[in-house]
Amino acid sequence: SSGINAEYGVSKLEQFDPSDVNGLFDLDHLECFDTVLDDEDTAPCEFATFKRLLEFLSQNKGSHEVLLKSVDEQVRKDMAGLVEYADKEAARRQSERIENQGGYNFQNSFTVPTQFNFG
Repeated sequence: SSGINAEYGVSKLEQFDPSDVNGLFDLDHLECFDTVLDDEDTAPCEFATFKRLLEFLSQNKGSHEVLLKSVDEQVRKDMAGLVEYADKEAARRQSERIENQGGYNFQNSFTVPTQFNFG
């Protein structure tokens, strides 16, 4: 049925009936609303969010120790790998933004000599 609706240009939002409380929170009803998380360009990086959360927790030693006391060494290594990946992903996104803006623009602020005197 969704293929037919898509064929005729009827969006999920146009089909949404707020008076129908049966299944109001079904996935189909919730999918008709876009958020910033749905857009690849504006969605925050979940790895960077995780990294910031760990950094915040590490500032509050009590919370940090309580949450991480049951974490074994392998999980700690995995978490460190996620933090490293977050840094790489941030660099990749920054590079992509620069590329989408036309790339780097190096201003040539000096003149190149056309004659050389070696003598």
